[in-house]
Amino acid sequence: MRIAHIADSHVGFSAYRRSDPETGMNQREVDVYRAFEDLVDSILSKRPDVVLHSGDLFDSVRPSNRALSVVLEQLLRLSEAKIPVVLIAGNHSTPRLKETGSVFRLFEHIDGVHAFYTPGMHRLELGDLAIAAFPHQDKDSMVEALQNWKRGRSRYEVGMLHAGIQGLTRYSMGEANELNLPSSLLNLEVDYIALGHFHDREQITENAWYCGSLERLSFAEAGQDKGYLLVDLERGRKDFVKLPSRPMYSLGPFKAKGKEAAVLQDELVSALGSVPVEGSMVRLVVDDVPAALYRSLDLNALRAMADKAVHLELKFEIVQGTDAVQWRSTTFGSMDQEFQSYLSQVSVEGIDKEELRRRGLEYLEKEDGE
Repeated sequence: MRIAHIADSHVGFSAYRRSDPETGMNQREVDVYRAFEDLVDSILSKRPDVVLHSGDLFDSVRPSNRALSVVLEQLLRLSEAKIPVVLIAGNHSTPRLKETGSVFRLFEHIDGVHAFYTPGMHRLELGDLAIAAFPHQDKDSMVEALQNWKRGRSRYEVGMLHAGIQGLTRYSMGEANELNLPSSLLNLEVDYIALGHFHDREQITENAWYCGSLERLSFAEAGQDKGYLLVDLERGRKDFVKLPSRPMYSLGPFKAKGKEAAVLQDELVSALGSVPVEGSMVRLVVDDVPAALYRSLDLNALRAMADKAVHLELKFEIVQGTDAVQWRSTTFGSMDQEFQSYLSQVSVEGIDKEELRRRGLEYLEKEDGE
């Protein structure tokens, strides 16, 4: 029995100002679409017995028509190949108001696709495999469902849920509507627990794993390989299947205290020159920067070095006087970039997220011109 464990595809995610030269769409949005398509290509070549997607299929509660179309097309490919798919809602795809409804209802008519998005535990049997699915829900409901989870009589049993691990901030994404649970609630009697929410690949208990996300969605993920886990329950093997993803580099932190502007400038120029910036996302982090030193740096020269990057972020810790510390981030897009970055990290209900992004940028552009 072989399982493809996937999570956090965040289809519909967009960030930064760079456009894809072929389509004219937001480059990061296109990257995420391609990552999902690459995933399905890989699954069709590996041919697991079942695909488990442990939450955050979409980046928002109300994905755009384009995001829906991409996911629908890929799910139909898996359906036609007779590979069952089990989906659970994550915090990004769970509306705060019940009246909003779930986008997962659109996929219920697809043969072989099983979508779970209401509170409680849902059981599904596929031959020798029993699946206990725990969609994102309020904490009390989730705790109760997990406490009542008892292994059945099937040859194999697995669980799937979307949450951080309580007490370990590393596994928290710091997002609205986030759920954090103690690891003691994870059932050690079952064969495997497919976790979602944390974007890196990691084992939590003897039988519980995060598989990570399909693309790098924040600089906290720089350096991480992206892909999914192929789990062989009979042999007890867990193989990571790496997928292509856009390069991301976080350089530093560099210490500025006590340095002259020319010395620090050379250090930052050298750092940018050490990585292939073209087509990449790059961040430079500099700590303890006196305000006078910051004003002496040639930031435009650094930006010019990365003009072919998808995104450059210059993050400085500015020291004002002797005590006060102020974090300051300098990016390509200034206010509009900050808006897009914020929008990419929050769930939006009641409006198309891409439409909100477009309107916001139009407003900021108008304000800029006045």
